[in-house]
Amino acid sequence: MVASTILSAADEARATTAADTEKQVHPRASAKHAIRVRLALGLILLDMLAITAATGFVGWLRLGEVTSNRLTTLLILILPLYFVLAVQREAYRPTAMISATRSTRRACFAMLAASIIAIGLGFVFKASEDLSRVVVVAGTLASCVALVLSRALYARFALARLGGSPDSEIVLVDGIQPPDACSALRIDVEQIGLAPDINDPMMLSRIGGMICHADRVIVACPLERRAVWSLALKGAGVNVEVLAPELDAIGAIGATHYHGTSTALVAVGPLNTVDRCLKRMFDLSIVLLALPMLAPVMILVAIAIKLDSPGPVLFAQNRVGQGNRLFRMLKFRSMHVGKLDHNANKLTTRDDPRVTRVGRFIRKTSLDELPQILNVLLGDMSIVGPRPHATGALAGDSLYWEVSSHYWNRHAVKPGLTGLAQVRGFRGNTETDRDLINRLQADLAYLDSWTIWRDLVLVLQTFRVLVHRNAF
Repeated sequence: MVASTILSAADEARATTAADTEKQVHPRASAKHAIRVRLALGLILLDMLAITAATGFVGWLRLGEVTSNRLTTLLILILPLYFVLAVQREAYRPTAMISATRSTRRACFAMLAASIIAIGLGFVFKASEDLSRVVVVAGTLASCVALVLSRALYARFALARLGGSPDSEIVLVDGIQPPDACSALRIDVEQIGLAPDINDPMMLSRIGGMICHADRVIVACPLERRAVWSLALKGAGVNVEVLAPELDAIGAIGATHYHGTSTALVAVGPLNTVDRCLKRMFDLSIVLLALPMLAPVMILVAIAIKLDSPGPVLFAQNRVGQGNRLFRMLKFRSMHVGKLDHNANKLTTRDDPRVTRVGRFIRKTSLDELPQILNVLLGDMSIVGPRPHATGALAGDSLYWEVSSHYWNRHAVKPGLTGLAQVRGFRGNTETDRDLINRLQADLAYLDSWTIWRDLVLVLQTFRVLVHRNAF
């Protein structure tokens, strides 16, 4: 079925009104991702200071000095080993940071193991004469005491900063009352007019905007509505569970729980906090390295566009981003003003009269995509990820989400400048359902097997497909 119009003025007005209502009725979930990262970095620094201070104190008692070469050698060995082992023991995970017992136990284990390895390395590399066994043993014990005291105090601080829970939880109430939870934000979907309609991108964007900062979303709805909620939230990029109290009696092994009531896990965010930080650092590194080289090219393209046809240099269009939320994607304008297709309802054809002379060249060479590095800087996009689509894009005569119910799943991560689908050659117009399905399969394969190294490989592979015959 072909939709004649996707984003009418009435739809946008209703969305604005609904958004205002949401802000008045329910606050959005607080973003705890950044808090957890800052707390972990603070704890790493605290550990390093505690070990250094404890070792220095032992050195002062035993050797009469704090800055001897022997102490420096010991710390150079101990600190990196401790950090690696503490990470391996998950001593910096949020659940460990807020528990004094769990936190100190993991830290002390890492400290003891680091000391044993340091002694072994000292013998192997004949540095044992620089290491006093008494200082190593006493320094290890003193460091454990310092770690216990500092981490016990830090656990109380972290618990307070995280509001009593390491995760942000949202409960979507749709006809069933869930168990009480002090830390969870409840949203009555009927009260603010939310519905899991996978044929309404504006609705999915509203839902995505409300849950984007959550770590865990629980849906309390009747049995007959679980399937539609599951489909609507597959691309949310967060852990989504459906309340299933009937599982309580059978003790299902695969079930999770929400305050004593069983839940069925229906969606999982593909990237954890560490992965998200790695991917963001990768994005910023690439952009900051590339921007000085691309800036002259972008200036020349901008001048050519202005000389070729009247109108703005940039073209902004609504695209579907992470969590199904709409964002404004930037491109160099390649069409005549007045003929721009803001909803991408009409496919671009060869020798399309809407495309300018400069537009044909920059579309063929992908130069029209360069302004999207600004979207990456703003955090709306990533270097690598599924390409963002317009809400009115068609595969043949069907809207994208009408072709496959799995379409929305691709939005679990940020859209990218390039992706696995583009490297595999699935570019250009989607004239048939198969054209879209090929891209969708590649996008979902990327989500299932993401690693930071694969992102790097895809960036390198992109250079050989920058110029493509399907662009016009």
